[in-house]
Amino acid sequence: MSKDEIIRQVEKLVTPFLQARGVELVDLEYTRPRKGRGTLRLFLDREGGITLEELARMNRVVSELLDVHDIIPGPYFLEVSSPGLTRELKKPRDYERYRGRLVRLTTREPGAGSQVHRGILQGLEGEEVWLQEEGQLIRIPLKEIARARLDIDWKKHGKEG
Repeated sequence: MSKDEIIRQVEKLVTPFLQARGVELVDLEYTRPRKGRGTLRLFLDREGGITLEELARMNRVVSELLDVHDIIPGPYFLEVSSPGLTRELKKPRDYERYRGRLVRLTTREPGAGSQVHRGILQGLEGEEVWLQEEGQLIRIPLKEIARARLDIDWKKHGKEG
């Protein structure tokens, strides 16, 4: 089975279980080295954040599901974690969900004078992301965004907290 097929099968298996518990599968990665164990990473979140205890519980149950259905060939490590404070924005709904938050966007080509944009996310309208950057409202086509993630204003929050 190919790496992409394994990812699709795992996603199909775990998504209903997670959704029933109000947990979102943010991302799923599978790496299979030529020798040794593969690694399956699930990044989970929920509205308001997810606790370490919830992640540990999800790890146990997902591990049991994977053992029963035997999707992944050979030995592998299972890692279940939160996407973190600077999580990536991957789905169009993420651009609405995190409206009002500081984000860093990298575009495929330079646009509006730069290839990296940092500002307050204003949301998604049609196929364009709206961003308040240095007092200017800019629009970036969703298809032009190579990478997007939440950012932290260290001057505002300080490096300690």
